[in-house]
Amino acid sequence: MKGQPIIKECANCFILLNQTNHVIKDLGNKTMTIMFGNDGSSNLERLPYNTLVKKITTAKSFVHLERLPPTSSSTKFHCLRVYYQIMVWMGTDDGMDALDWGWKVDNNQMVPIMTDMKAAPYNLLKMIHCNCQSCPPHCSCRRYGLPCHAGCGNCQTGSCDNPYSNNISTDDDIESDSDEL
Repeated sequence: MKGQPIIKECANCFILLNQTNHVIKDLGNKTMTIMFGNDGSSNLERLPYNTLVKKITTAKSFVHLERLPPTSSSTKFHCLRVYYQIMVWMGTDDGMDALDWGWKVDNNQMVPIMTDMKAAPYNLLKMIHCNCQSCPPHCSCRRYGLPCHAGCGNCQTGSCDNPYSNNISTDDDIESDSDEL
């Protein structure tokens, strides 16, 4: 694997005691950029976008979003949880609070924080058009954990079955959401 010495160096830091959240985040970002074909000097902030553009320009069929590199935010929380879990396994987690390491309490249960970013920029969400029939399993919005919107075929009628869609947004709601971004 290209960049293997750097990945080994990053992995070895995950077993060292008293690492900071910042160090773990940086090591995770560096590892992800290498794993997705970069030399590690690039920024994980731009890598998913650059990879998407490259795939779109060379694709002969549908581009599968799940094959894109993770965002820097999802990588950060994943790496924090990994580091915390390693410390627990090693029995060296004294004084560590899981809530500082990628976990939150929801309904009295510990659940992982997946990201602190919006699913996609407003302009991209505006283009998604799954044209679903009451949100069957092939609904692209549902598959990517996104709420359906007014452009999603039968979802316009309010008969949406997507668990991520509490209420179908109107165009006025969408416009006010764009002001927040």
